[in-house]
Amino acid sequence: MFKRRKPVALDHPDLERVKLTPQMLDYDRFANRGRSQYLPYVMSFNAADYQSPSIHTDRLGFRIAHDRNGRPVSAGTLDECPADIVNLLVGASPALGYGASSDAASVASRLAHHDPDGIPWLNFAGHCFNATQELMLFMLHRHRLPKIRRIVVLGGFNTLVMARLPEFIRGELPPFYFCGDYYEKFDEIAEAHGASLPPAKLPKWPTETTAVPPVGETLSRATAETARCLATWKSLAQAHGAELSFLMQPLATWVRSPCAEEKRLFDELDQISKLGTWSQLYGDISDPTVADHYSDYLASACHTLDLPFTNLVHGLRSRPANEWLFVDRAHFTDTGNDIVAQAIQQHLN
Repeated sequence: MFKRRKPVALDHPDLERVKLTPQMLDYDRFANRGRSQYLPYVMSFNAADYQSPSIHTDRLGFRIAHDRNGRPVSAGTLDECPADIVNLLVGASPALGYGASSDAASVASRLAHHDPDGIPWLNFAGHCFNATQELMLFMLHRHRLPKIRRIVVLGGFNTLVMARLPEFIRGELPPFYFCGDYYEKFDEIAEAHGASLPPAKLPKWPTETTAVPPVGETLSRATAETARCLATWKSLAQAHGAELSFLMQPLATWVRSPCAEEKRLFDELDQISKLGTWSQLYGDISDPTVADHYSDYLASACHTLDLPFTNLVHGLRSRPANEWLFVDRAHFTDTGNDIVAQAIQQHLN
């Protein structure tokens, strides 16, 4: 229907994503960088006070979750609706519930629905976050929280993507999404104040001048960065008397071949993507064998830290082949969110 990278309005009524997943139009507006808020030390965070049929955020940018009784709760509303004890779901957009048809269908809300103790789960996730940003967000807002029972970190993929960036972007500290824009603006300010820049300016984001590193190197680097963050998480969790777990998120290509609905969506996303197909962008880390190796790396790191670990990919591989789990290759349908939430509860139990 559409040729690859031909400009197409994302709300075009002929698109499969509009027909099958109309809620994604709310997420397109939510993820627009013109709506993102600058947050000191974390850089970019969710839009604050965002209202739509599919997703709502509070005054701080945290997504609203629902407790077991359907009542809204978030880190920014605890003053009005206090809770004696909470659980935290930490991560990037899959933990945020990106793609859910409503706040009640997000992973955090489904966790509260399945929680045998009836403890509310706060959505502590940020769109396009890496492991370091997830940790920093908690450190900036921990003073707002009551007693914490459990902290579940759901992640893995974004840190893996960032570990593939070339050295001129990476530097000595973990890079973050859209960091190229920050570097360019910082160079402009430095140059305006007399700094001497290299004769040839660095390529603009997201151009890469070097090939991605070997997969083994990428896995090692991403695991090391995740482990460093988890070591700090462990110290913070112990200080709060909270139980900490790390769970590796499922990626559609890591789980199985797509079902009929997923194939229609994935093929179309490849056609209309401005940056290239998924295979061109992430093909080297999309293979199921890469997921298995990454899981082994992360499991070993968690074992060294004496932290519980679960690879959620395994659970989803056992699901029926025709079950529609993903709205795109990284984010879940409502069914997928509920299955992931049940898998997390099984891990916790």
